[in-house]
Formats: sequence, C-alpha cells, structure tokens
Amino acid sequence: MKELKKINTIGIIGGGQLGMFLCLSAKKYNKKVYVYSDQEECSAKNYCDEFFFGKLEDFDSIEKFTKIVDVVTVETENIPPKTLDIIENYEKLTPSIDAIKISQNRLKEKNFINNLNKIKTTEFITLENFNDLLKAYDLFGKKVIIKSTEFGYDGKNQHKINSENLYTFKDFNFKNFIAEKVVDFVKEISVISCIDRFGNIEIFPPVENVHENNMLRDTRYPAALSEDIKNCAISYAIKIAKELSVIGILATEMFVLEDNSILINEIAPRPHNSGHWTLDCCDINQFDNVILAITNNKIKKPKILSGGLMINVIGEEYKEKNNIEEKYKFYDYFKKSIKPLRKMGHYTILKKLIP
Repeated sequence: MKELKKINTIGIIGGGQLGMFLCLSAKKYNKKVYVYSDQEECSAKNYCDEFFFGKLEDFDSIEKFTKIVDVVTVETENIPPKTLDIIENYEKLTPSIDAIKISQNRLKEKNFINNLNKIKTTEFITLENFNDLLKAYDLFGKKVIIKSTEFGYDGKNQHKINSENLYTFKDFNFKNFIAEKVVDFVKEISVISCIDRFGNIEIFPPVENVHENNMLRDTRYPAALSEDIKNCAISYAIKIAKELSVIGILATEMFVLEDNSILINEIAPRPHNSGHWTLDCCDINQFDNVILAITNNKIKKPKILSGGLMINVIGEEYKEKNNIEEKYKFYDYFKKSIKPLRKMGHYTILKKLIP
C-alpha cells in the first residue's frame, strides 16, 4: 500500500446541518474545513474556517475550491455530474464518484442494487407517459407511488397514486419519473457503514425509523429486530458500500417485510439523519468516522453508551425550542426561516440499554 498523504484541509460541498456537524467533528481532529454552498446563509457557515458561496454549476469556482483543499466530501448527493467530474480529476473526491452518481439518480440506484447478488429493491418500472402509469397501476395491484429519478429526498417530487387522483396525472410530465410498487412493510430500518483506506469497516447498527409526510420523524435504537434480520441488514449494507468503493460513509435505508425479508429503499453517500442518535449515544459518532476515513486515518469502532430516540424538530415545532431545551440537549440547525416540512433541529431522548 502506497504511503497516504497527510490531509489537513477538508472541503465540503453543501452547507446544511450535515456539513455543520462535519465541521464540528473536524475540529476534534484539528482539521480545517472549507465549505462551498449555493446557499449564502446556511447551517455550516459559522462553523467552517472558510466559506465559499457560489453555484454548483460554476465550474471555475468549483475547480479553484478543489485546488485549495486536500480532500473533498459531500453533504448532499444532488450535485451536477460535471462538478463531480472536476473534483474527481484531482483525485480528491470522497466517498466515491460511483457512490454519488448512482445514489443521485433513483433509476441508476435501483438498477445497481438489483444487479447485486440476492439484494433487491421494491418493484418498479420507468415512465414515459400516462399509459405507462396505468400499466404500473394494474401491474402493482393499484399500490403505486411515482417518484422523480433526481432531487427526490424528503418526499420531494413524489406522488402516491390512488383511484381518486389517478386521472389527474393524465397531462403530467413523466420525464425522469419511475413508478414503484408500494410495499406493505413491517418496519423501516437503516444501517450506516463506514470504510477507511486501510480496509477497515465499522457499522452503526440497524435502527428503526418512522416517517411522516415522506420525511423522517424519529429514529430508535435499539431496533426491535431479530438477530437474523440485523445480520442480514448489516451484510447488505456492507456489500453495497464495498461495491461502490466507499471511503467514508454510506447510509442504507431498508424495508423489513412480514416474511422477514429485506428490500433496499435508498442509499445515501453522506452522513444521514437516521444517524444523528450517534451524537449522544456513542463515543464515536457518524461524523467522527467520516472525518477519520477521509483524512487517511483509521476509523474507530463505536462504543454504544445508551439507547435513544432521536426526534426531528420540523417546521413550526421549532417554536417549542425553549421547552425542549429544558429537558433535552437540542441541536439547532440555525435555519434562516421556519418553513413547513423543513428540518429545524433535533433532540434525542436517552434510553437505558437492557443487557
């Protein structure tokens, strides 16, 4: 193995709350962080060493940014492919160009996963017109959701189809949309995998997630799962991360079905909302291991100190911030304004682990 270069300055594309937490972890390890964001006011702005405001399609600015840092990582997968190519040309992009490009397109993501041995997603078909939607509606037993192949996080650009609204989509523009079969799952879970350049793999164990309005409401650890399901979920997560040559982190969201089988829902090549419980319940959190991995250090096995219920504070709930802070450690994302379905912060209720 060739000698790895010393990493002192980290560049992050995106300045949201995930970037903010990455900045805080980087400080623990005496690393400088430069943030490039297309939002002038953002969560990470006051926590980085240097802040750069510009469009993600401003390729000259992206190239200049890439040149002045030692490594670049992302806190969103929704980055123009050419921007990723520029960073990759300098051999500075993490977790990997494949992980980002595949995860930013739902169709590519599903095709990639379904081509892996024994790992499957929900059933789906691509859409070009209303007749394709009618076909999917019949094929999937009238249990259908349509989703854009890009920019579909937190429920954006997604529509559940039923008998009442089906024909309102007659003139819908189906370009870059797919139809998925809605599955009757028992639980939604996720696993976070971290991999370093030395081949070490560390897992934050499966957690149980609850969504409302297609947005994560809360995450619970430990998840009420059998050992077989836990081990299967972990093996799937590791397999996917390895196939994508991840250096850093990959979150894998899954459905557990009634027959105890597991389907992959989505992957994310960045820290994940369902990993925020690790900030309070582990000695090494998800952001710490990202920083260690991308700075050519060995990641650490997290020691779990407590169970927990992580709860997102969404929209108008932020007005209860003072009441929440009286009882719990509240993580403020410092968003400029309150909007419906906007994640404003989170807190974790600690739970004693039963041996």
